[in-house]
Amino acid sequence: MPSLLRTEAAQRAAAITVTQMHVALDLRGTDSFESIATIDFEARAAETFVDFKGSQLESAHLNDVNIDVTTRQDDRLPLTGLLPRNRLVVRGTMAYSSDGEGLHRHIDVDGRTYLYGMSFLDAAPRVFACFDQPDLKAPYSFDIVAPPDWTVWGNGPSQNRDGHWLIEQPCPLATYFVTIAAGPWATQQTNHDGIPLTLLARQSLASELEREADNIFDVTKTSFDAYHSMFALRYPYGSYTQAFVPDFNAGAMENPGCITLRDQYLLRGRPTRRERAQRAGTIAHEMAHQWFGDLVTMRWWDDLWLNESFAEYMGHRVIDERTQYDLWTQFGIVRKDWGSVADQGPSTHPVAGNGAADAQGALANFDGISYAKGASLLRQMAAAMGDEVFLRGLNAYFRTHQYGNATFADLLAAWEDAGARDIDAYCDQWLLTPGMDRIAVAPGGDTLAIDCGRPVANPTAGVSFEVTALDPKGAELARLEVRDALPGLQQLTPPPGGTSVVVPDADDLCWAKLRPSSWALPPIGRVQNAPTRVVLYNALRDAVRDGELPVPRALELLAAGLPGEISDDIVASMTAFAIELAGPWSPVAARADRLASVASMIHDLAGKCQPGDDRQMILAKAWARCAADTKALAKWLRPGGAWKGLEPDPDLRWLLVTRLVALGGSTDLVDAQLQADPLGADRAAGARAAAPEAAAKQTALDALLLPSDKPAYELYAIAEQIWQVGQEQLCASFVSQWFAGIGGTAAFRAGWSLARVARASFPLLWASVQSVRQAQDALAGVTDDRLRRELADGTDLLRRMAGKL
Repeated sequence: MPSLLRTEAAQRAAAITVTQMHVALDLRGTDSFESIATIDFEARAAETFVDFKGSQLESAHLNDVNIDVTTRQDDRLPLTGLLPRNRLVVRGTMAYSSDGEGLHRHIDVDGRTYLYGMSFLDAAPRVFACFDQPDLKAPYSFDIVAPPDWTVWGNGPSQNRDGHWLIEQPCPLATYFVTIAAGPWATQQTNHDGIPLTLLARQSLASELEREADNIFDVTKTSFDAYHSMFALRYPYGSYTQAFVPDFNAGAMENPGCITLRDQYLLRGRPTRRERAQRAGTIAHEMAHQWFGDLVTMRWWDDLWLNESFAEYMGHRVIDERTQYDLWTQFGIVRKDWGSVADQGPSTHPVAGNGAADAQGALANFDGISYAKGASLLRQMAAAMGDEVFLRGLNAYFRTHQYGNATFADLLAAWEDAGARDIDAYCDQWLLTPGMDRIAVAPGGDTLAIDCGRPVANPTAGVSFEVTALDPKGAELARLEVRDALPGLQQLTPPPGGTSVVVPDADDLCWAKLRPSSWALPPIGRVQNAPTRVVLYNALRDAVRDGELPVPRALELLAAGLPGEISDDIVASMTAFAIELAGPWSPVAARADRLASVASMIHDLAGKCQPGDDRQMILAKAWARCAADTKALAKWLRPGGAWKGLEPDPDLRWLLVTRLVALGGSTDLVDAQLQADPLGADRAAGARAAAPEAAAKQTALDALLLPSDKPAYELYAIAEQIWQVGQEQLCASFVSQWFAGIGGTAAFRAGWSLARVARASFPLLWASVQSVRQAQDALAGVTDDRLRRELADGTDLLRRMAGKL
């Protein structure tokens, strides 16, 4: 089916204005549901079309005149003979989804059924007929009939009247963030500053919801207070519900009044401070969207960054400034690396104005550039223009465009009116230009070279940062400020004597590839400044990917640096990278020994932990991914068999089972763990795919490459576990099948699941000239934007790995 073109959206926006949406849903069916959409709209043209992606279009009436439903084509129903004011009523039978989009239906392990809507990016017509584009916003009302033991929540306050759930939201909504959440939910409720707050989860997670409610409410209240203070406009949508839902593809979705979040955020087992900090960032991110994206919505998808970059920046800022959590370290070591990999890949694109010609094309650019790079650049802009000007401009932008749509140019105008100066060049050369510069300190530390990796002919917008000199023990000797530096050479004056290494961008504020003056680094964990440690670890990762730093040397630097590291975010990220280095980045013959060394390093780090602390759990999960001692792994599954003070939670137990099966253990372990943890069906599917048996690999590959009725999360788990270190010879022929068949998955899979399956199952363990050629052949026949992007980026990474082996 065709994706909506930008030109078509502009034509339809010029032709009509939607004044009211009323949606009636009957959710009592088990296989499908009835949907009746009543759309009031004004017209300035004689014809247009409405979007409908139901399984059966029952009837349609325009101004009480019957429309021939057989004229529907490509999920569009033509509308002709429009009047200045019109009422369209469309009745249809709609299919529940199992892919996390549209109206997703989940049957839980206890037999209870839950539904939630995911309308992003163009999935709203799978729930109700609508004019599906971001700049046709309208007030909504819902009339929903559901089973008697259910509750129904949505974009506004919800009331049950005689078995009908009525929801009204008078503030205009875009179709892509309209939602409902229906089912026999467990709930937690409170109020803050006049706003009713509700948390939802399926009954099988009721105890986790109760345990985490105070922490979630505290973060929610703090975030509301912060945004009300900074944005000078109160939250406008009435109540605020956060629904922790199953099988969710994204981390969360910012639906006004009814945020949907993946229910892994309820942290089954033993939560760590790091996990709660990540969740806090997501909560604040989604709340920022209530202003960025919801109150003021982008006119077209190429300004998606106006949503995501701002929410990313504001969420990290609010949590870091106003709670107990250090979120900028997490941003640097996790999010910035995600974005920098994307910005150096073949599918890089500008942060802003990425030129998406259609809706699905925009979704292909929904990545670390839209989130992390944009947030990093906004952080620089805020620092450059000053917080007073930055926020004054945002407040004017909100007031001017509230309840409507806006563009990048509108935002720039608001900042300029607020007093910002010389931002056009910065925006042109950074936000509107893809790629990364490279900032490297020469050996000896007396020269700084800035190479413009962005295609900018005559750069005029410089970068400002601090350079630090470290002694051989990691102590900071001196700092030098570099202001508005342009590409070229900059002279530095390192402190006399004792300098071990000079590091650019000591506070991790730039968006650039960074290189210290030498890889003869002090133990990185002993460097006192956390942002400097982030810079060094990220530089290490990037240098490996660029072929500048040998894998054995990188592993040595990690082994030397991690024992002194105090950040759990850094430990978690760098132990994961060490496992990756010992796997796909190493020759096949060296993988077993290197993986054993990494497992030993992790075990030694754990020996320095306090029994039962967060660090011990983080390291236990890393060890379970790479250890080869089957007796020790199996012992951990028995009561009291793990490290002193460590009680394996469900996540750790599934990691242990998966690793044991991958090493040749019986799949009876999977059956036993699934009986103990019925919520782990997806993990069980992944564990079975990890088995070193041809039949298991073929079954897994069929699930990935052929139409399947498996839930999306099971497919993702299979994709993540099918390829295992140590099974290279067994899987060689299956890898050829994967390359031959992955392009065909676009015929029966779409959206999030299409891209995620391809990304998670890309066979990076087989880096060679032959596999690169196979990847290129697979890529050549793909036309779907999202799948093509995943294959292009995977092929680039495979090529880099092949060059290192």
